Amino acid sequence: MNKTEIRCPNCGTSFVITNGGAPMSELKEGIHYLVPETIRNENKTNARMEALKNAGVNIDKLQSLMNSNEDFKSIFAEDDPILREIGKGGFIKNNELFRRWITAQTFRLLKDPYGWTHAVRSRFNLRYIFRQTLNETILLWKLERKGLKGKDKRFNFFTFEDLVAIFFELNKLNRYSEHKNTIREKLTQCNTYEELYKIATGYRWSFSNRNTHKPARWLNCFKGAGAYYTLQNIIRTHGLVLPSCNDMNESLETVENLYNEITSYSPSSRRWDLMLSLLTSSVKATNFELKY
Repeated sequence: MNKTEIRCPNCGTSFVITNGGAPMSELKEGIHYLVPETIRNENKTNARMEALKNAGVNIDKLQSLMNSNEDFKSIFAEDDPILREIGKGGFIKNNELFRRWITAQTFRLLKDPYGWTHAVRSRFNLRYIFRQTLNETILLWKLERKGLKGKDKRFNFFTFEDLVAIFFELNKLNRYSEHKNTIREKLTQCNTYEELYKIATGYRWSFSNRNTHKPARWLNCFKGAGAYYTLQNIIRTHGLVLPSCNDMNESLETVENLYNEITSYSPSSRRWDLMLSLLTSSVKATNFELKY
């Protein structure tokens, strides 16, 4: 008995036709566009091979592999979303990237009618700041163990010096006064991410919800990471071109130049507000609206 599999490219529904026919009740006329799977794959394969040939790529060995190996041939059978993304702009869309998450968060803060700083002060309490700083400590500790210190830019926003300074400020606001002196002494002697993690998790921390004060060092670091990764994301994947630039590459170069200028100073002297100013002025000048 001959069987032919056909599939609707719109919804993915598959049907098997035996002896040249299929039950009409399954075909849902007007909904499915049915093309035999073998024909669809063959057409796409030939089109891709022709495109490679026209681009000057030698496809002799590839053609030989495809003629002798059906599994290898199947990699050309479907429209590849990753290749499509690269073809459009050179970057692959990934909703799980840190820079995408922080972009969404930053834009929510920018939309506050009273400004970014007011939004941060009103929306994030000290408990959130403690958890976020602890999470950053854990992340950088892991990256360091992987040998990425000095290679990953995350180290330049919340530096080790910054993290210690933030915990110093949080300790002053800690309601468990019996631990304050011990924590302060240990922070003074702390030299590694592991030691910092043990200090943060080895003692009790409690903060008043009424306290609207935010550690200045944390605000500066949070501002830098948010502005930098937001600019990277909206330039690379949302098509923003900075007002003073002509294209994406020039925009990215402008951001990198400012990043290098800021990080040339010691952590305590870095003015990440300059990066935030570049972001806010560019968004305002271009009327850019982020679509989540």
